[in-house]
Parts: sequence; structure tokens; C-alpha cells
Amino acid sequence: MLVVLAAIGIPAAVLTATCAGRSCDASGGETVRVPFCPLPAALKDGIANGFREGRSPDVLGVAAGSPVYTDVGGLRTPWPTTGPPTDPRVPMVFAGDGVTKGESVPDGTTLDRVAPTVSDILGFDRAFPEVRSGTSIAGIADGERPRLVLLIAWKGVGSAELETAGPAGRPFLTSLLRGGAGTLDADAGSLPLDPAATLTTIGTGGLPSQHGITGLVIRGDDGEVASSWGPDAPGSIISTLADDLDRATDQRARIAAVLAEGNDRGIVGDGWYVDVRDRDDHVVTAKPVLAVSRLLDAGYGRDGNPAIIGVTMRDSVARMDRATQAIVRTVHARVPDATFVVTSTGTRARPGAVPSVSIDHELESAMGARVIAASSAGGFFLDRQVSAERGTTADDVATAMRTMRASDGSPLFEDAFPAFAVAFSRYC
Repeated sequence: MLVVLAAIGIPAAVLTATCAGRSCDASGGETVRVPFCPLPAALKDGIANGFREGRSPDVLGVAAGSPVYTDVGGLRTPWPTTGPPTDPRVPMVFAGDGVTKGESVPDGTTLDRVAPTVSDILGFDRAFPEVRSGTSIAGIADGERPRLVLLIAWKGVGSAELETAGPAGRPFLTSLLRGGAGTLDADAGSLPLDPAATLTTIGTGGLPSQHGITGLVIRGDDGEVASSWGPDAPGSIISTLADDLDRATDQRARIAAVLAEGNDRGIVGDGWYVDVRDRDDHVVTAKPVLAVSRLLDAGYGRDGNPAIIGVTMRDSVARMDRATQAIVRTVHARVPDATFVVTSTGTRARPGAVPSVSIDHELESAMGARVIAASSAGGFFLDRQVSAERGTTADDVATAMRTMRASDGSPLFEDAFPAFAVAFSRYC
């Protein structure tokens, strides 16, 4: 097997790191440490789905007993962990016109299936489906064609928080579940649960491994670290549903984003097609109800053109539930033939989690230099200039991470590894 793999150009270091053939057996009979591959299958799949070579951190880690988090725009976003595993469940509800009432959404349905299902409801065939992992959920579309689709995503919560709140703590979402088609046991589809990544999954119908928005912080084409959807950052590698609808209708479709933060833009995209002048409406606001009402005043859903409004909000479960109710009722009163989709970006870090900024400082102390350019939920980006000057490699940083201890003396990380270990995970 090693001869065959070597013949097609797989580096020897990769063969060893991924345990191909008997490459894990050292000459002395001892076992060589294998990164990434020994992790639980579901955890590996989630990390691989959330990884894009060239965009993701240079060094990744999986926490052990003590959880780890990175502050992502004020949200404590958890790192992948083995004990107990990060809960990837999110709500997914379709309601309103165009939706088969009472139809079930299978448990485990991933967020990359939202856009294809909405496309099915609209009766819109997107080009190049092979570039996206998501497929339409059978039975949701009832054949009616809505004039307006409202996509609402609650940030920083998952089904774990909704279960804690109980039906009484989110009464409107409960009513949508009963009157529409949905589940509380959908799945984000990738790890880590970074809102920038999962919102772009909702918008595109592809996983982060396909769209490349792997987190709030990504590596740009020029090698520099940038904030996703910022002016210096590369955009999504694949188009969103809204982008495609815009192009297919020669910009007649009305597309808007009402966002809690500017980097939530992945829910509708940002003019993926460079050969046309995009005329979408974007507003960043803490008052989404008012913003949606103003879009309706401007003709959304009432001027004969198909329309999509993506809304993100970040607040307590109870307040987001009330805001969602107000938005849905406002829209329904003025555009009766509207479709509503409600989901979320995933759970927060558990109490007592270790902040990655403290790990960052410990790593730089161990390396003797400021080698960390930025942290992201799940890993660290290296300062390539400093690393080159110091001769510090991603493996050096991963090795230092594996020596770290939690407050009780147990290992802080179950595993830490250079990014290439994930890139070659298919050889595990």
C-alpha cells in the first residue's frame, strides 16, 4: 500500500501522520503517535467538514475533559472536544406558504440542506449542484410558490439551550414546530460551531469545506489573516442561493440581509458574481423587527419579484423568540404568501471553559516569540514571517499544545495537530 501511495506523490511524512499501511510502527517496535486519525469518527467528520485547506488555522486542537473556547465577536464559541463532545444540534423549522404542514424534518438533517429546500420551495433550479453537499429535504415543498422567503438564524444558541428554556421559554418557536415542518434535532454539519461558518452553510447549501468560510477569522489568498466578509477577506468559494437567484432573474430578485453583525453576511452572500452590479440591501442593526418592516415598505414581497430576507439576531432565547414572532406576524400580515425558516448557529461553550487567549499566551511563552497571528475556534493561525525567522513549525506549536494541562492536572488537549493532518484525513 505504501508503494502505491508513494507512487502517486503522497509525502512520506503524510503516510506516517495518517497511519497508512504499517507506517505507525516504528523500527524499534514502539507505536508512533498518529495525529487526528484516532479521534472518534463523528468528531473527525465534523472537523473535516469544517476545514478548508488554505483558509483554516495552521494548527488545530481537540480539547479533552476541560472545554476550550474562543471569543468570536462576543460569543464563546467552543472548540471541538472529546469530553463531553460538543452538542452539534440546532433547530430547523419551515413554516408558512409553500410548506407541507406537519411534514417531518428527519433528525440529524444538516444545515447545508436549508438552501436546497428553500430553492425547492421557490421552484428554482440552481446550477452546478455538484459543488454543494446539501440536498433538498423530501416532502417539505408543497408546490405553492411564495413571493418572499424569510431566513432567520439565532446566533450563539443550539438545541441544548432551547431544551433548557423549554417550550414555555420559546413559545413562538414551539408553535412554528407544531404548525410547520421542523425538528430540534437537526445538526450543524461541521465543527467548530463558528457563526460565520454555519451562517454561510445556511446561505450556500454547502459545508465550510466547500464554501471556505471556516470561521470568523480565515487565511486570505495573500497569506494574511483576515476577518470573514471583511474588505480584505476572500469571499465564499461557492455562491449562495440568494446570489444564484439574483443572477437568474437579472437582479430583479429582491435580496436583503438584516444582520446582528457584519460578518453574518454568509446567510445571503455578497454579490458572488463579479460580472454584474449587485444591488442587495444590507443593514447591521440591533432592531431587526423595524428593519424588516422598512424592507416591506420598500416593496419586498409585494412588487412581483421573488425576495429573500436573511435575518440574524443575538440575544437571549426568550428575546429572540419574541423578535421572531414580531417579524413573522409583520411579514404575514403584509405578504400572506411568505415562507419562514428558523434555525440557529450552534451552542455556546460550557461554563468553566478555558479561553483560547490564555493558551495563546502560554504558547508564545513556550515558543519564545509572538508566533500566533490569530486564534479561531478550533485552532491557531501562525505568523508566517515570525515562524520563518524563528524556525518554528506548526508541529512545534502542536507539540507544545499537547503538553498543556488543565487546572486539575489532566491534559488540556486530547490531540493537537498541523492542518495537513485534516487535509489528508481520507487516508486514515
